[in-house]
Amino acid sequence: MYRVYIIELPFEYTLNLTTTDLILGGALLLFILMLTVKSFFIKVQGGSEGLVNQRVVALGDFLGKGEIFEGQVLCMGERWIARADFPVKKDDCLFVSHSEGLILFLNINKSNLETTK
Repeated sequence: MYRVYIIELPFEYTLNLTTTDLILGGALLLFILMLTVKSFFIKVQGGSEGLVNQRVVALGDFLGKGEIFEGQVLCMGERWIARADFPVKKDDCLFVSHSEGLILFLNINKSNLETTK
């Protein structure tokens, strides 16, 4: 096996790197570089954007205010005030379509959600 001498120090220790060491080191460096570049293109969903499409559970029956029904839901372990345009019963599983401030707006099906609000 061939040895590549990269650094020769003035004293008796020499850093010996084999070809395998150089290939593995280069592969590791390339892998880390690829992960770093990839991380720049990942869109982080935080705040209200992170709530869209989340599954929620109604904590009680929603009270009707005309065509709007309002009540409390459990979303990601937290209590939220939610509104829906349909009656909601306790323990119903729903999905968040969008939010305005601290109020979540709900939809029955995940496939029918509004994504442009």
